[in-house]
Amino acid sequence: MSKMLAVISRIVSEDISIRVTQYDVLFEAITNAIHAKASKIVCRLNSSDNPMKENGVEIINKKVDTITISDNGEGLNNDNYNSFCKYRTEYKKELGCKGVGRFIFLKVYENAHYKSELKNEQEERTFKFHLDFETDDIKKTPKKANANFTEISFSKLTPSYLDHYKHIDRRIDLDLAAIRDKVLLHLIPTLFFFKKVGASIDIEFIDSTTSNTVSITNNDVPDFYEKKFQVTDKSEIAFDFTLHHRIEKLQGNLNAFYCTNNRTVCEFSEKDFKMSLPYGYSGFLLLESDYLDSHANNERNEFSIYPVRVDMFSSLSWEMINDKLKSTISEIVKEGIPETQKINIVKIREIQNERPYLVNYIDEEDIEMAGFLDKKQIIEKAKKKFDIEKEKLLTNAGKASYSDQELNDAIEIAQNELVSYINDRAQVLERLRTLVDKKERVESIIHNLFMERYSDDDYFSIGKNNLWLLDDRFTTYSYAASEKRIKEVLTEIGEETENTEILEDRPDLSIFFSHNPNDPERLKSVLVEIKPFDYQSKSDRKKFAGIQQLVDYVEAFKSKEKIEEIFAFLITDIDEKLSARLKKDDYIPLFSLESPIFHRFYKEPGISIYVISATTLIKDAEARNKVFLDIIRKQSRLNKILEK
Repeated sequence: MSKMLAVISRIVSEDISIRVTQYDVLFEAITNAIHAKASKIVCRLNSSDNPMKENGVEIINKKVDTITISDNGEGLNNDNYNSFCKYRTEYKKELGCKGVGRFIFLKVYENAHYKSELKNEQEERTFKFHLDFETDDIKKTPKKANANFTEISFSKLTPSYLDHYKHIDRRIDLDLAAIRDKVLLHLIPTLFFFKKVGASIDIEFIDSTTSNTVSITNNDVPDFYEKKFQVTDKSEIAFDFTLHHRIEKLQGNLNAFYCTNNRTVCEFSEKDFKMSLPYGYSGFLLLESDYLDSHANNERNEFSIYPVRVDMFSSLSWEMINDKLKSTISEIVKEGIPETQKINIVKIREIQNERPYLVNYIDEEDIEMAGFLDKKQIIEKAKKKFDIEKEKLLTNAGKASYSDQELNDAIEIAQNELVSYINDRAQVLERLRTLVDKKERVESIIHNLFMERYSDDDYFSIGKNNLWLLDDRFTTYSYAASEKRIKEVLTEIGEETENTEILEDRPDLSIFFSHNPNDPERLKSVLVEIKPFDYQSKSDRKKFAGIQQLVDYVEAFKSKEKIEEIFAFLITDIDEKLSARLKKDDYIPLFSLESPIFHRFYKEPGISIYVISATTLIKDAEARNKVFLDIIRKQSRLNKILEK
């Protein structure tokens, strides 16, 4: 008794991915029918579900149970059946057939019943394909056949796809429109290939529970243009790629796929290439190559290609392929979309405003089609290059001598690090502005923006705190404390705590500076009290109470021998009521473009207290940032490109 020359159960278990679904069954069966020269294919989808309804409308979608596919192709003639019985047969290899697709059927279903009526042979051939299939299981019965007709019925889902006891249900929804669209997208390269050679193929989908139908015809398959390009690996071996493309001024979506053997495998976005078309445009981009064919898995739903790494088995990475692909698409969109340059400029300006320190690390390919790429992806890619350059700089640190190029690279990285810092400051300012606009009442939220509560520090570095919000000079502190007890602060700066009454009080911010570089023991101090931007009641009175707190804190520190000068600041939102209260208490408004800064000199303790609006802090810090950012933007590579 003849047997199929392979152990089917092992092929299904080991060679076919668990990722396949009923969609893959449809893709494979329909493709087989097309390769058998069928012009009419009918897919009947049935469900045994009886979903709940509300007002005649199903609350839960029915799921597909059985699938029956019929066609008028060549059928199971001797050549096709012999090929069916050989694992990895080379029959119809020129069409992209791998000789393993039928095993997908047994991953999802336990049985596939074949029936084929053959006109030339005037007989009907039937067999059941399952894990114990034998090649002589086929039954041949004489039958008058006026035309070829083949039918495959898939029944009984495997436990991996439907097991009510284990609450497993991986069936697809019986949604004809969705199924039709997914099949069209998957098979559009195949349908296009057959359309080019004059074949007319009609695929009909029938919901057996309702008799509703939808179909795919040649009219649904666009005529594509072709653009060829090459990708060269590190050994200078060039691989040919063909991009089938069609972009139209019609509202819709962009369908962009990597393909193999005239079938779509995955979208560009799945391989870190996210792009879109502007409103009012739609189209298809289908990339094919012998290289992609040779690196597709058996189920044609994945490639053995690394994102960046290459090796002897995969000499091209997705990064290498996508870089060339972007250049090719850039030419296409420039021809098909007149607004391309304008769209690119808008996206480039957005990136320049958001991440000015990355502008020198954006790839030329990304700049050329920036308007069609995902902004986040452009930024992430540029940041990766920036980080690599920084790491390279650190690796070379400590050398006895440096080349001019190394010095120039170091200067550029240092400049961009500084731009990054200024950019981060802009985001902090935006956060503070939001808190002011929303009249934030939670003091800790505001406080932590300046410096984390209950923390202290003895030197400033980027990212530690945001004391620059008060004044950039305040980042030169020798000691800073955030809501620390006075006795802890005094101990840290080397002062005695005796004769101080409010040792347990916690000033919001206590900042100390060396008064004289030649005498670091002599200190000057800045004390800051932060008040919420609003209160539920008596807001001005509660904000004003911060002044008395500052007076008490100043007196506690002023008596100490090391502290020679003290400045005190109250930071809050100054409204009309607080402004009136301050003026009544002899506070003098100083000139400011925004909310005024109020000042009063207390003769008795001999101290000055300033009341500053958070809005004024924002405007002042923004002005300091703007001068620097304007210089950077004018000198940036992107700005020179925009000027062109």
